[in-house]
Amino acid sequence: MGRLDAAQSTIDLDALSYRHLHLHGASFGFGRAEELGNVIAALANEVIPAVVDGRIRPVIDSIYPFVEASDAAHRMRSGNTVGKIVMPMP
Repeated sequence: MGRLDAAQSTIDLDALSYRHLHLHGASFGFGRAEELGNVIAALANEVIPAVVDGRIRPVIDSIYPFVEASDAAHRMRSGNTVGKIVMPMP
């Protein structure tokens, strides 16, 4: 789960339980420095090589030029995205 606006949200708990879903939260902003160091070390040793050799690839929903940032924001708010929205910087 990710959030773009606030720390609070409304979740339909019936929808979660009917579909036998689980909700897990994670935050890198409130952990201890040692925990964050372990995550970064794992990235360097395990994740970065997998990105380099193509075992891990990002899912790109759409690409917008920077001058169309408002269209990209509208796409993001639509709830229809699958993957990341990319805006190359000029």
